[in-house]
Amino acid sequence: MSFVQPGAFDRAQPEAAPPRSLEAALGLGMSDTHAFFARLADRVAPARAVDLADAAHFLCLLHGRYPGLIDYAATRSADPQIGKWLGRACEAFVGERALLTKLTVAAGPIASTPGQDKCTPAIINLRGALNALSQSDRQGCALGAAFALVLDWHIVREVLDVIAQRTGLEPRASTLPSREETLELAALIGEDRSVGRAMGFGASQMLVQHGNFWDMLAERAQARRIQDGF
Repeated sequence: MSFVQPGAFDRAQPEAAPPRSLEAALGLGMSDTHAFFARLADRVAPARAVDLADAAHFLCLLHGRYPGLIDYAATRSADPQIGKWLGRACEAFVGERALLTKLTVAAGPIASTPGQDKCTPAIINLRGALNALSQSDRQGCALGAAFALVLDWHIVREVLDVIAQRTGLEPRASTLPSREETLELAALIGEDRSVGRAMGFGASQMLVQHGNFWDMLAERAQARRIQDGF
């Protein structure tokens, strides 16, 4: 995973045709389609505490700092309707960052893992890629990434709720814009096909970064299992 400079996502990507809408991007897979995410969110066969601590720690590194993707995206639109949605999302994510911090502390320190020295730089690269998306000058790209983050975060919350339950915390309910209103706004904006395509691209790239994130956590969990003799 290499650092992506702001503006890189403004250029066409010849190696693959991007989805042509936000819904098409979502259809390619969100966090709940990743096998390791499902393992962390499983309440019947609970994940190992070290894996949950890992998730809390690295989610906080990825999304726990201000400004984040949505904050940057909010500077890219002058449309009042879009601005209202972004304003609500920015305000709600303040609470999500606070929750991430509390969960990271409650879950405790991460366990020693083979390849540890490569993980923090990898997360910094992921965050750089998200920031590049959120600062794209291509109309609709940053907004699509913000839409995708909010929609995927409703899913990510399943893991955060499991961590909270395991550590004895009571998380406050999320105040992020709902899936329904987000998709409704996206459909309205996407009536402009060029903007719709840009939203689809921004959303798909955001979800790719989340997929990379769960891949990294899965690799770390497997390395610990081998190290521990499982």
